[in-house]
Amino acid sequence: MRGAGPERQFADILGRFAPPLAPWSRCTACNGLLCAVRKTEVEPVLQPGTRRTYDAFARCGSCQKVYWRGAHFGRLDAIVQAALLATGAP
Repeated sequence: MRGAGPERQFADILGRFAPPLAPWSRCTACNGLLCAVRKTEVEPVLQPGTRRTYDAFARCGSCQKVYWRGAHFGRLDAIVQAALLATGAP
């Protein structure tokens, strides 16, 4: 049975296609690999609030987009953890 809501649809995709899961490893803009970087390397491109609040960053090796675990991270991580549990991934 196909799911009606986004959570159920996500579970359906995971169950049907069993894609390899590697959370927080790819850029959402270009799918390039993310690599951890020092805050000092990305400080020039950060907004003042981000600069003050966060210390851990990653940058895309392809397009140079910068990532950090911001205010939305908890909600997104809960979705990722549920997906990992559903697939039996470590």
